[in-house]
Amino acid sequence: MKFVITGGGTGGHIFPGIAIADELIKKINGTEILFVGAKGRMEEKIVPDNGYMIKTISISGFRRKNILKNWNTGFKLIGALRSSKIILKEFAPDAVIGTGGYVSGPVVYSAIKLGIPALIEEGNSYPGFVTKFLSDKVNKVVINFEETAGYLKPGCKTVKISYPVRSKLKKRDKIESLEYFGFKNISAKTLFVFGGSQGARANNSVIMKLLDELSGNNINIIWQTGRADFENISASVGEKYPNVRIHEFINEMDYAYSASDLIVCRAGISSIMELSLLKMPAILIPYPFASENHQEKNAQSLVSKNAAIMIKESDIGTELKNAIIDTINDAEKLNALSMNISGFYDFEAPSKIVNEILNITRYGTN
Repeated sequence: MKFVITGGGTGGHIFPGIAIADELIKKINGTEILFVGAKGRMEEKIVPDNGYMIKTISISGFRRKNILKNWNTGFKLIGALRSSKIILKEFAPDAVIGTGGYVSGPVVYSAIKLGIPALIEEGNSYPGFVTKFLSDKVNKVVINFEETAGYLKPGCKTVKISYPVRSKLKKRDKIESLEYFGFKNISAKTLFVFGGSQGARANNSVIMKLLDELSGNNINIIWQTGRADFENISASVGEKYPNVRIHEFINEMDYAYSASDLIVCRAGISSIMELSLLKMPAILIPYPFASENHQEKNAQSLVSKNAAIMIKESDIGTELKNAIIDTINDAEKLNALSMNISGFYDFEAPSKIVNEILNITRYGTN
């Protein structure tokens, strides 16, 4: 069987596609997978790094903050629709799976027009524009939160299944993971800071100011800065902090998680489900400009179960340092957060989603 998976722009749209692809390969012998992403975006590197083919189309999203820059968006969309139809006709997939991001729009829409079964996987509580627009036209929408259904068009078919995590993400030996990052002091506590696949400037700025105090408390730091801040932070840190490891992007997230005692990150659904899968204690800093404030809602759902600590971005300058130092040195608190967050992930999620995909193909029962 052959499948097209489309989604991109952020890890939150790319990694569930990889998780679904991994499960399709595992479940069906001889399966062929083709990813379709946006030209010049991070999926161009991440997808091949995970062993899958990708074709790209030229497409850009609507810029809400600068309307004047949208003058050529319509032309790009027409071209993207044309390119999507060519790719789908040539590859002839049994189904198309969209995982979000503006690139998935023309590909899933073209599949619908060509009569190819299509499914959308929506991880966030508040769905993106593509999901809302196409929800009543695709065969099925997989949702992670019950409340998501209320934002979709009447008549759409939904099924609630947890957000899937890629199969290669597994807990590794802690000492091996510390050595992977070149840490000499393996008895020290280790903090892993990241802001999602593209970084988080506000978080980076505060962490930079806290380096002296965190280092003084015998804490190793793994820091994924994102592309925008990588060069400036690398130059500032230099060799001054031998217990800090700076990375633009970390593909081997299993090593980073496994080396760490505490995580500081955003509250996107991809990060939350990875934390849940690997039972990682975390301080969540929701991105305040996420649509419908969905990251804060994600974080609050964990806080209510004592499964994570949440600090709003506006408060990190005054609260983050003490939260890190107090939590990372409190074994009982770390253990409680670890156990409580583990209950949010469904290990059968990838398999359940693949069953839904197979059901909408000509071989399925639906």
